[in-house]
Amino acid sequence: MKGDRVDRPPIICPGGMMSACVTEISDQVGGGHHSDTKAMVSAARKINELIGFENYGVPYCLTAEVEALGASVNLGDNLIEPRVTRYNDEPLEAIMENYSLVDVTTGRMGVVLEAIRELRNSHVPVIGNVSGHISTATSVVDPLEMFKMLRREPERVAGFLAFVNDYLIRYTLEMVRAGADVISISDPTATGEILGPRNFQKFAVPYYQKIIKALHKEGIPIILHICGNASNIVESLNEVKANAVSFDSIVNMKIARAGIKTGLMGNVSTQLLHTGERAKIVGITRNVLHSEVDIVAPACGLSMATSISNLKTMTDYVKEGSYH
Repeated sequence: MKGDRVDRPPIICPGGMMSACVTEISDQVGGGHHSDTKAMVSAARKINELIGFENYGVPYCLTAEVEALGASVNLGDNLIEPRVTRYNDEPLEAIMENYSLVDVTTGRMGVVLEAIRELRNSHVPVIGNVSGHISTATSVVDPLEMFKMLRREPERVAGFLAFVNDYLIRYTLEMVRAGADVISISDPTATGEILGPRNFQKFAVPYYQKIIKALHKEGIPIILHICGNASNIVESLNEVKANAVSFDSIVNMKIARAGIKTGLMGNVSTQLLHTGERAKIVGITRNVLHSEVDIVAPACGLSMATSISNLKTMTDYVKEGSYH
C-alpha cells in the first residue's frame, strides 16, 4: 500500500463487510464475536492462523456504527450475520441534533477499539473497518426514503451525509489511536449502478476525500471497497486517493488495472469460494494474480457457510508463489 516492491502480493480479508469469521471460526470461539472483546480478538487470531489471511481485521460487520445512531440491530448468530431490523424514523435534522454528541468509544464501537488495542503488534497488520458514509446513512434511515430525498432534497441529504461522515472520521481516528495500521472503508450502497456517475461524483467523492485526508494526516493507508460494477466510476475513484481500491467479482481486474492509478485489491469470487472445487478456486486466484493486483482478497462479503478448507486453498496458493 506504500507502493514499495514486494516479493508477492499479500493475501488478506480486511474484516467489516468482508469478514472471514465464517461459521467454522465462529463455532470455535463460541460466538459473541460481535459484542465481546475476548471473542472478537480470538476470532481475528484464528482467521490469521487457521485460514492464513495475513492480517487481523475487526469488527466482522457494518452495524456497530449504525446502532449508535439509533438503528436497531439483530446481532445474528454463528450462522447469520448482524443486520439492521429497524431504521431510525426521526427526521434527518432530529437525528443530527439528538446524536451529535455520540461517544464513539462506548458500546460496540468501544469493544472494537479495545479489540484493536489487544491485537496491535509489530508483525501482523491490524485493519480497522468502517462502513462508508452512504451505506451508514442508508442503514440508519430507510434507504428508499434516502434515495427519494437524494433526488428531491439533495442539499438536505448532503448535510446529513456530512454529519455521518464527520462521525465516521471521529470513529476511525479512535481506531488509529487504539493501534489500527490500516483503515478499510466498505460502502456497498455507493455503487455506480445505484448512484450513477454524477451522483457518485457529488455525494461520494468529496466525503471520501475528507475522511481519507484526515487519516492520511495520521500516516494511515486506506482501502476503499465498492460493490457492483464500478466501471463507470473509475475516474472518480482515482480522485479519492485511497491507497488501494477493492472491487467486486463483476469487475474485470485487467481493465481495472489499466484505469486505476492507485493500488488494486481483489477480487476472488466469493460465490466460488463458497461452493467451488479446489481446482476452480486455484484457477480464479491465478487469474486475479495475473491481473497484477497489489493485494489478493475475496471480492466481497463471504458467506458464513464458506469452509476454512476452501479459503485456505486460496491463501496457500498465493503464498506458494507457483503462479509466476
